[in-house]
Amino acid sequence: MSKPGPSVHRDLAWALKQQAKRTGERAPSVRGADWGLATVTAVNTDGTVDADGIEDIRCLDTYTLPAVGDVIRIDQSSSGNWLAMGALATVSGWTTLTLAAGYTNPGHGYTASWMREGRRIWMRGRIGPTSGTIADGDTLATIPTAIRPGVAVAWGVARDAGAMPAVCRLEITAAGALRTFQSTNLPQWVGLDGITYTI
Repeated sequence: MSKPGPSVHRDLAWALKQQAKRTGERAPSVRGADWGLATVTAVNTDGTVDADGIEDIRCLDTYTLPAVGDVIRIDQSSSGNWLAMGALATVSGWTTLTLAAGYTNPGHGYTASWMREGRRIWMRGRIGPTSGTIADGDTLATIPTAIRPGVAVAWGVARDAGAMPAVCRLEITAAGALRTFQSTNLPQWVGLDGITYTI
């Protein structure tokens, strides 16, 4: 029986070295602590999240509203434990809100628009009818699906001085309808300035 030649020994030694290197690159006990980015695939009831195939990642107390689809920073300790540091900020510029038929900017104030900052939505601008006043309970716009609050929310907002105090109720329904309510002294316009909520 013949012995393997030197080239076989070299090939085997190289293969073992490469395998050890790959194992070390994956083992936190060898490479030390690490961090990276991952996309949340599940939010668990115990306060952990799953992301990119990693399960039960603990969340910092500052990461209070995890959601599927969040791009998060994750840290791994040398013992292999994972920690979700929080979602990366998503900041958009101001996006014009598409108004329902019969509504427009009343000629003063910002154009009705929204901006996203992480999970926070900001709104600004003024909305008025193309003629007359805003009917009680009328839908002024439909909020885009991606920025709807998920539950009905409401605010007291500025309006024209046709009533005192110059405030009326504005709400966003869970279905995204932006509506205003004022049963008497109907408003000529309403303001969105200062409205903010989380998604």
